Amino acid sequence: MAWPLLSHFASMLKNPQVGFSDPELKQCTVEMNHLGQPKARSGNFATVYRGFRPDGKEFAIRVFNRRQDERLEHYRTISEYLQDRSMSSMVRFKYDQQGIRSAGDGKLYPLLTMDWVPGDTLFEWLGFNCREGCVRALSMAAGDWLNLVRELADHGVVHGDLQHGNVMVSPEGHFKLVDYDCMGVPSLIGRRNLETGLPPYQHPGRNGDTCLFSGLDNFSAIVIYVALRALAASPGLWRVYVDKIGYDRILFREDDFREPASSPLYRDLAKSPDEQVRDLAHDLFELPSRDLRDVPPIDEFLQGCKSSRGAVVPAQPHSFRNAAFPSTRPVGTGRNPSQSPGAHVRPETKAKAASGKARRRGPPTTPSAAIGSPHPSGASQQPLARAGQSIRPKPGRPPLPSRSVPTAARRPAEPRSQWMWWFAGSAAALASVCILMALCLIVWLLFYRQ
Repeated sequence: MAWPLLSHFASMLKNPQVGFSDPELKQCTVEMNHLGQPKARSGNFATVYRGFRPDGKEFAIRVFNRRQDERLEHYRTISEYLQDRSMSSMVRFKYDQQGIRSAGDGKLYPLLTMDWVPGDTLFEWLGFNCREGCVRALSMAAGDWLNLVRELADHGVVHGDLQHGNVMVSPEGHFKLVDYDCMGVPSLIGRRNLETGLPPYQHPGRNGDTCLFSGLDNFSAIVIYVALRALAASPGLWRVYVDKIGYDRILFREDDFREPASSPLYRDLAKSPDEQVRDLAHDLFELPSRDLRDVPPIDEFLQGCKSSRGAVVPAQPHSFRNAAFPSTRPVGTGRNPSQSPGAHVRPETKAKAASGKARRRGPPTTPSAAIGSPHPSGASQQPLARAGQSIRPKPGRPPLPSRSVPTAARRPAEPRSQWMWWFAGSAAALASVCILMALCLIVWLLFYRQ
């Protein structure tokens, strides 16, 4: 059976009462462009439109571009599994096998609707907070990431593509996962993964033949966690490994894992002021040499870190705002929202979050102490060490330099730099005025006194 053209669906969106089968959706309106047509955000597998319910709430309308039986079955299974489960990190969505009508043949076709969540991608959020030197925010984000990964494991959910563009930071300061193309739930375990994920967040052993299994997220969860901890200890890493070279991933590259000995990032992480980051990075760079299925869950990985043993884990609030540090940026544009069922949460104009001009920076904290709250099931009973604790280096590798952790909750020497520029500018302006007056005096003496 031929699949309808995109224009057939778009024409029906102009008349929701006819286009949708759901009585609730019949009452909505759809965002239009300057030509009076539904504003589309096109992607490879689907096209996303923004809808507005009668109460003003925004939601995403995801229309599939072509027939994809396996992918549609995938979404239907996930939707049914998550329907009665409350997960703070997931975006609510509903799959309807006969949700939208085609103007071409009048038949009903599959439709996916989801909440529209404003916010920044993790990449955008990290960029802002690293440039501002918000150590407290970065430290607590690492703890919140642990909570998210544990929540997925508790519910038996595998995201399948954990990476900077698929993690949103909401205006309230919560992590929200988007893009469910690779997701797995218990009934899908053992099936072929529809996507292979984004390097370098994925294990080198993952490929198109990899099947969904419960530990598929382990490597990417650890990569992101170590990156968050490393940035909390040294926010300047972002400038060196992202901003300066225009890189579009969080710190790590495939070459770093392929050849650690020649990796500048590996050497810098080995010199981190946070002793735990040094050990975590060392253990992370050993994971690619293991089989994909041998990569441990993140709690087991942390327990195996030598500097993590015998310490107390401080509890972390789940919401960033509870800790009184910067919220997400009010304006920013994420990647194309149509690339995944959850990608609609990246609106063109970011939400009204952080409408105040001032951004509060939290007080200086020791990054090595922020590791996240203990797992409710007791899975993480051996957390990371306290700051300043004397820890011997791992056997078999040379001792790493031990430095006290700087209290860098603000960018160093910024006030002095600003005063120097102001003084230089003022001096230049004064010199220009003096020269202009001297020229005027010379002209007056030469021409008018005669």
